[in-house]
Amino acid sequence: MNLGYPLGAASQALPSLRPGERLLWAAYGRTLNYDVRGLDPWGVPKKSVLGKLGSGAANFAGDMVGAALGGGDDGGRSNPPSPQVIVLGEQGGLAHAAVRELSTDGSLSRLWALTSARLLVLERFVAPEKPSEKSFLSKAIGFGKDIAAIMTTKTYGENAAGVPIARHEMVPCAEIPRESIAGFAVAEHGKKRRPCLRASFVDGSGLDFLFDCDDPRQFAWLHSVTVS
Repeated sequence: MNLGYPLGAASQALPSLRPGERLLWAAYGRTLNYDVRGLDPWGVPKKSVLGKLGSGAANFAGDMVGAALGGGDDGGRSNPPSPQVIVLGEQGGLAHAAVRELSTDGSLSRLWALTSARLLVLERFVAPEKPSEKSFLSKAIGFGKDIAAIMTTKTYGENAAGVPIARHEMVPCAEIPRESIAGFAVAEHGKKRRPCLRASFVDGSGLDFLFDCDDPRQFAWLHSVTVS
């Protein structure tokens, strides 16, 4: 058990449902990657071969310097973190269009929920900070108290020892209606043949849900509640 995890995904998702909407499952899935032609794992368009050839010797020299300094075309991101959800299909397809505004490395609170009406992505609501009207001295005293509290309190991610894990206000940041979903199946992703639950959309695109799980039986169970 990871003590840094937020409250159970289903408990967090339920308040976001509409009247009459039924929750089938919910799971946390922080990291999003792409398996889409023309995009790198982070959803950024790849440089074309012709573009590289036409860039000239100056860009070649710049690339060499960047490589020597530890950088590259992907800004040092040549080894993407293990994803929990992977986008499939073509650029502009239903899957890509639905999640293209999401960051590929979201918060621990990002969750995916399947309901009777839609596939939903929720993120924790973060209220904008209000300008402080405190004096400089008051700010300094408050800062000192905050430091003291940090030094004397055990923390686990966003959670603190002795403090109940709270239900956060969640906001929808992406969704796909059920009528756009062609079906679900237990599948295997990539050369490593990692088990996953695959959502296929009517245009041929889809999403692979891996959720940091390597047990096919878990995905068989997830599929059973998906089609129930």
